[in-house]
Parts: sequence; C-alpha cells; structure tokens
Amino acid sequence: MGQCRQTLPLTWEIKDMTFVELNFLIFIAATILVFYICPVKFRWLVLLASSIAFYGIAGIKFFPFIFVTSFSVFLAGRGMGHIYEKTENTIAEGEFDRKEKKALKDAAKKKCKKILVLLLILNVGILAVIKFTKFAVGPLNSIFGKFGVETHFNAAWIIVPLGISYYTFSSLSYLLDVYWKRVSYEKNYARFLLYAIYFPHILQGPIERYGRLGQRLKQELRFDYDRFCKGMQLIVWGFFKKLVIADRLDIFISGVYSDYKHASGAIFLVAFFLDIVYIYADFSGCMDIARGVSQMFGVELDLNFDHPFSAKSVTEFWRKWHMSLGGWFKDYVYYPISTSDLVKNIGKFCKKKELPDFLARSLVTVIPVTVTWVLTGLWHGTGKTYLAWGIYYAFMIFMSVTFGDSMKALGNKLKIKTDTWSFGVFQMVRTTCIFGIGRLLTRPGELWLTKYAVIKTFTNFKPWTLFDDTLYQFGLDDKGFRLAIVAVLVFGLISILQLRGVSIRDSIGRQNIVFRWAFYLLAIFAVIIFGIYGPAYDAASFVYMAY
Repeated sequence: MGQCRQTLPLTWEIKDMTFVELNFLIFIAATILVFYICPVKFRWLVLLASSIAFYGIAGIKFFPFIFVTSFSVFLAGRGMGHIYEKTENTIAEGEFDRKEKKALKDAAKKKCKKILVLLLILNVGILAVIKFTKFAVGPLNSIFGKFGVETHFNAAWIIVPLGISYYTFSSLSYLLDVYWKRVSYEKNYARFLLYAIYFPHILQGPIERYGRLGQRLKQELRFDYDRFCKGMQLIVWGFFKKLVIADRLDIFISGVYSDYKHASGAIFLVAFFLDIVYIYADFSGCMDIARGVSQMFGVELDLNFDHPFSAKSVTEFWRKWHMSLGGWFKDYVYYPISTSDLVKNIGKFCKKKELPDFLARSLVTVIPVTVTWVLTGLWHGTGKTYLAWGIYYAFMIFMSVTFGDSMKALGNKLKIKTDTWSFGVFQMVRTTCIFGIGRLLTRPGELWLTKYAVIKTFTNFKPWTLFDDTLYQFGLDDKGFRLAIVAVLVFGLISILQLRGVSIRDSIGRQNIVFRWAFYLLAIFAVIIFGIYGPAYDAASFVYMAY
C-alpha cells in the first residue's frame, strides 16, 4: 500500500483521466446526459461505450491487454459452459447409474480444468510480467554489458495497462466461478466486456464478482432521484476525504520521509499516526467516488470498507478493509489451498502421529496463510517492502489463529474483563497500531528508512519539536495543520455516528429541498476552497491506482 508518489513511475501513462481532474467530471456529466436520454434497453450500451472511451482516453496502447484478457476469459467460460451443458444433456438423455454419471461429470470437469489452467497461466503470466519486469531491467543491462553490448533498457518503457490488477482479478474470479459452477457462463461478449471494463471501478476497484456486478448491469437502469442524490453526496464526501484530508496530510508525511535527517522521533511518530488516517481517507475516498458515480447510473458497487478501525483483531480488520480484495484472496487462494491434498495430507499426518492440537493446527494453517499474504503483499506492490509487508501480515494472522484460544484462556485466568468498553478500546487501538506498523514497512519506500525511523523514534524523540515550529518545516504550515486536524475530526465524528447506526445521507435526504441543496452546495464549495490544488501539487493518481 505504497504512497502515490512512489508508484507514479509505473503509472505515467494513466494521468489523462483520473477522479480528481476536471475532465473526469466533464466526462461523467456527458455520460449521465447521454445515459438518461437513451431508452432503458440501450443504456447498458452507453455504459459500455463510455467505458471503452474512458479506457481509450487513458491510452489506446492499453486496449490489446484488456481485450486479450476479457476475450480469452469469455471464450474459456463459454467453452467450459458448453462442456458442462453437453455432459448434463448426455446424462439426461441416457440411462446411467450413479457411478457412470459421476464418471461423466469427472471427465467433463477434467476437460474444464485444462482450460482453466491454461487461462490462469496466460492471464496471471501477463500480470506478473508487467508487475515484475522492471526488476529485470538492471540485471539485463549488466548481462549485456559483460558481453560488450551496450544497452539502455528502461523501466519507463514498460506499458502498465490501466487497472490491470482489478480487471484481471475480476475476470479470473468469473472463470473460477464458472469452473466451480457458481455462476452460469456469459453468452454475450459485449456484456462480459462491460463487466470487466466498467469505468467507475476500473481505476481502483472494488474487485467485483460477475455474479453480482454482472447481473446488476443487466437490470433495467432507470432514473431514481433519491439514489441519484445519494450518489452525488457520496462523490462529494469522497472528494472531501481525498482532497481536503488525504492530500493535505500527504504533504507532511512525504516531507518527513524525504527530509528524514531533520525529523525527530516525535515527528516520525506524528507521521506514523497521520499516515494511518491518510491511507484510509485516500483509499476510502476513491471508493466513495467510484460507488457514488455508479449509483448515479443505478448500479451498486460492493462496499469496500466497513469502519475497519473499529475492528478488535487483525483478522476482523481485514474483513473490513479492502473487503473485495480480502474476499477474493479468501475465496480463490486461501480456501483452495487449505482444502488441497497437500494440506489434507499434512492434517492426516498430524493425526496419525497424534501430534498436539496446537502443533497440528499450526502446521495446517501456516501454508495457506503464508501463501495468501505473500501474494497479497505482491499484489499491492513489488519489491522488498511489499514482500516484507506480506510476511508481516502472514505472521500476525498465523499468530492470531494459532494462539487466539490460548490468549483467551490466559485472559480468563488473569480475570481480565473482556466485555468492558475500555477493553474494546484497547483492542481497537492495538489493531490500529498493528496496521500502522505494516504501513511503516512500505510508506518510507525503503526498509532501511523504516529502520531509521524506528530507531530515531526510540533514541532521539525530542518532544519539544512538536511545539517549537519544527513540525511546520516539512511542507505543511500551521494553518494547514489546523485545517487538517479539523477535517480529520469531522471525518472521525461522522464515522462514529455511522457506527452508531446514524445514516447521514438519509438524515439529509429527509430535509426540505432548500436545505438539502444548500447543504450540497456548501459541501461542494468547502471541497473547492479547502482542497489541495496548485502547480506543485500532483493529483494524478490515488494510492491504489498502480495496482
């Protein structure tokens, strides 16, 4: 989960159309106008044309990648669907006993598995090559240099298609769901392409499933005033979190890590906690804009955040943070590995040797957890920092699963009251700090800088630097800090109200039309006035746009 300025070298191609640019708002306005002018039965085609246009604006050179993935997956889905249908028809038309029926179904699944494996290799291979080729640039130049051949391969030459991780994962989830017979295969390529390339979620997710988004896009998309207004509210709220909070905090955090030699331990600690707020405001702000735009078309996108900092454990946190990604890895990586023959054989071995339950549970858990989280880390970014991030969370999840019951038993023996609000606050703070440590592995950009910040926090704290104006020497002045704190407090207050079951959008919607629109305009002007802009400011991408 690296900061946007660290991921820009691989995303220079997509700067022409992003959520925070004026041309995006113009594009949305034009699309909405054409969308609602067209008859209902053709509106999905407007969304398809708009999505293709959106992708084309980002770069015509990206089209071969999206079409190779979408068309190959579409054909594979049809192929598997036809195999399954043919098998079912054969069974229905003939007289077979139970054993013969099972043999026919097993043969069909074996054929489909070959198609599945081939497509997984193709599309995961494309994703892996694009993500990891930059690490081969240096070694290739060195190898050719040893043979007297001067080369100048450059990582900037690598084409990184817009949203490749998102559309690849969405497409592969469809393919696996067809293979497992969770969904029926799509017969219309244009429909499938719309699901894969739907522009509100192509930039940064959520990672949608065909069984949900694919079906929603097939429904009659009619205008609904209440839903349209709620979508607009969500967009404004997303811009507030992104432009007023996240980008303001990012100035300070980036300044601290770029001028690390002049930062005290106390300032590193402030950057540590503000970075937690920053990444949440940035990423959830993106999701709010995407969901809000989609709501205006009458299409609901999956919720990607559910107040993650209210979580009381690491496992609960990752059920609330980037929910679509966590669900994807759980369904398509963790569960298949945990139910694989390898893990089952390990379980049988433990039972045969009568190993203690603690040790048996550890051995069965370590493989799926480690593989899942290392891959999750590499999905977020490449390099040592993200590998360390994946290993860190694999360790934390493994410890939670393995020692969870033991810790509860210890708490009972020590007579710790775990049903009190104070213990709940302790758990939430603990979980937040664990998340922050994970961020500390990636945000500085280099592990040596992470180590430097940690050491300086404990050996050179200097608390007075928080009060002698030193804090304001890292890009954000005192006025900017005060505004950021007020905005963060507003963000926190609204989050607390939502946790208590208060729907801000519904409350606004129940007011008179004059008040509602006065509130909307006030919120819009607040974002325009207090948002971060200017020639030195780079709003080319959200944090997750590189993934």
